[in-house]
Amino acid sequence: MPKLHEGCPATAALAKLLQCTDRPGAVREAEIALADDSCTKYARCVWYGVSVLICAGELMRADTHLRKLENLSDDPLDDVVTLLRAQHAKHVGDVLGMRKLLDRLISSSPHRFAHDLAMPFLVEALATAGEVAAAEAVLDEYDFDELLAGRPAVRPLLLAIRGELHLVAGRPAAALTDMLACLRGPVSDVAAHSSLVRRRGVAALAAAADGRFELASALAKEEEEAARGWGGLAYVGWAQYVRAMVEEPHRPSRLLNDAIDLLDATLSPAGLAATLYEQGVRLMESGDDTAAREQFKRVGQLARRLGNTKVAEMADKMLSELTQYLQQTSLTAQELKIAEMAQAGYSNKQIAERLVLTVRTIEFHLSNVYRKLRISGRRALMHKTLETRPEGHRLQEK
Repeated sequence: MPKLHEGCPATAALAKLLQCTDRPGAVREAEIALADDSCTKYARCVWYGVSVLICAGELMRADTHLRKLENLSDDPLDDVVTLLRAQHAKHVGDVLGMRKLLDRLISSSPHRFAHDLAMPFLVEALATAGEVAAAEAVLDEYDFDELLAGRPAVRPLLLAIRGELHLVAGRPAAALTDMLACLRGPVSDVAAHSSLVRRRGVAALAAAADGRFELASALAKEEEEAARGWGGLAYVGWAQYVRAMVEEPHRPSRLLNDAIDLLDATLSPAGLAATLYEQGVRLMESGDDTAAREQFKRVGQLARRLGNTKVAEMADKMLSELTQYLQQTSLTAQELKIAEMAQAGYSNKQIAERLVLTVRTIEFHLSNVYRKLRISGRRALMHKTLETRPEGHRLQEK
């Protein structure tokens, strides 16, 4: 690990992050360290200070300090600064930029600390982009197990990143094994990284996917307590997402709505895309196709910005299926009129008399209404919002 000087305020900032307390104090101490020339001579001070700002969601402040450091020519901290710039790129949604920086470090960095962390960070970037096979190829090429054994100081971070990859790849048992090992290990020098800050939440998701629901619930609650203790909106939004996945796994969720609002406010594109997608699936399954469609449109936009072609394709597929379904199930003008009269309290016989139709025809039209709206009958219809559209216009993409 790079050196630092005694009494560095960035060390105090890191301690607050480890304890998930006093976020404003941690930000203040990180800023003091990064404004002090005696601190910015030391790689570890810089690493702690900028990493704490990134984890606190202070991305503009982190960018300001990184720009200042990048403008120093022939600086011995160049590799560490590049590594930090890659982390900043991930948080602002520039996964392609992150990958370019990490590829450069892996191919040329003489600084062992930066080189050894660039590889797992590249795995993380590939997983974020949905490129699981490429991420696993990097693990094999650089002998991840040897790195785990040879670098105990960064072992928790390596386990957290591999655990997240296992989860993305659909291996929840392996993900849970890595995440629990990460939680057991001491965390210090590399603590200011989102994979370690969120480790309880990822473990909760892995436990839920592996069918260990009591463990998942306990971990989700711990994650929310930590997030609220720290106070960062993006972290609280993430914790709300985890709780929704663990405690409310099927229906449209207030917790997911809260998470979406928080992640949207903090410009957290990767977390926002996952949360919107999950809420979209739930809305679709509950029959609220119009709302689901809006979620998937946003997911596609965010995923393309992130460079995650897999999630973009999934969102596009959902949009296509919804569009086709809505085209097939939209109420005709006659069905809408009959449904509105039924909602107004008219009996089938009264509707038939007013429209000069047979009762049997009214029953047929109402059966179609119930089928198209995916409801059980007249009682459910009373609580349903009816919508129609001009043919050929409502479903066109903007």
